[in-house]
Amino acid sequence: MDERKNQKNFIDQVKGKRKVQKESIGVYKYLVHHSFFDVLINAYPEFYKIIQEKNLQKEFDKSIFKFMQTDAFTPYIWQMPNEYRKFVKRAKYFKKLPYIHDLLRFEYSELFIFMQKKEKKKKHPFNITRRYKLSKNIIMHRYNYDVASKNYTNKNKTYILGYFDYKLDEVVYRPLDKFLYTYLKTMDKEENLKVNLRIFFKKNKLAYKDYAKIFEKALEELFLQKVLV
Repeated sequence: MDERKNQKNFIDQVKGKRKVQKESIGVYKYLVHHSFFDVLINAYPEFYKIIQEKNLQKEFDKSIFKFMQTDAFTPYIWQMPNEYRKFVKRAKYFKKLPYIHDLLRFEYSELFIFMQKKEKKKKHPFNITRRYKLSKNIIMHRYNYDVASKNYTNKNKTYILGYFDYKLDEVVYRPLDKFLYTYLKTMDKEENLKVNLRIFFKKNKLAYKDYAKIFEKALEELFLQKVLV
């Protein structure tokens, strides 16, 4: 039991929950901090560039030490930046950067999509009368700032789709208009795409004959990119 207490005491000192009692433990503490630091700046390069430009290194270091004290750590190193992102929002760090939550969410999405990539062979060609759903391996977010274009000055609501392009062998992003974004978010996976389109057009007072072909073309492209599965 005493050994467990000693181990917990050591871990608490390394994580910053307790005051460091020995210089050697302090070395461990900063080694752990440096490991977190390296993972975060590689996951969030644009965020770290802004940290440097705005002279927010002290706040960044403080946020890392505070994050180290939390208990909800994933065993997967690539998921840790997402936990940090949620921590920053919850703990309300970087108040001088109103766009920070959009930026962290956007930057992490590239890592998330890359880690989900898994090519699957299609069993059938696209058909508007079939039922499809959004792949779990993509992101489709609404942002208050145009972070994809690095425009942080004014609020500008944008809709971004991100997925892995197997031909380019990289993560790509494309802007969506509000109607296509809303359709994809609200479509009923129990109904086929054509039925969903009729329901969507009726609800939004759009003529089916005027927009059906435009939507069908866009949906077929999303199917080919494995966004619809």
